Amino acid sequence: MACNTNIFTEKETNNWFKASIALNVKKDGLANFLNTQLQNVHAVVGKGCGNCPIEKLIPCPTNPYCHKRNRRYCPFHKSQKPQQCHTCDKVKKNIILQHRYSVPSWRNTRAENWAQDYWEIGKCFLPPDKYNSVSSVLESDFNGVICIMLNCLHFQACLSSSCLSTPPPNNQCQLEKVRQTCRDVRHTADCKVTDAGLFPDTVHASG
Repeated sequence: MACNTNIFTEKETNNWFKASIALNVKKDGLANFLNTQLQNVHAVVGKGCGNCPIEKLIPCPTNPYCHKRNRRYCPFHKSQKPQQCHTCDKVKKNIILQHRYSVPSWRNTRAENWAQDYWEIGKCFLPPDKYNSVSSVLESDFNGVICIMLNCLHFQACLSSSCLSTPPPNNQCQLEKVRQTCRDVRHTADCKVTDAGLFPDTVHASG
């Protein structure tokens, strides 16, 4: 296959590089803000006992975690059986109350770390898949950072109402627009972004 030696001189490819770098810069710029606010969220929801894994705190069966093919075996609860813990159940309830859609991503979090790690609380507001091994805000991607701010009600007191979306997701919400731009850049098949994609608001306004 012939190598395209003009890849770095093509305008739309350069736009893609610029967009990717800009999204990373924005994510890093939000890291301190997000860390501070998640510490405040941690103070509100409380601290767990430090001994309960999330499997203990989820009743069986609970969709979409428990997929029982027979009545005696649940893959999610194979190592830990559900068991009530007053301390952790209270934290779990408070996390649900803080979630805009009341559906925290329990599979992401290590509940035994709720006692000391605010990031494990923050992970409950991330998308439900592929974030369980992310150990900090800086290790998260930009989509994850935006999702935390959209999903956690605490950020209503920190951000302008125009930045946030009320259920169902509103495409006019500023954070929703930014998240969509992130998705468009990340999922482009040819690593190219048009001028309209790079400067959507500017192009739209000038048109």
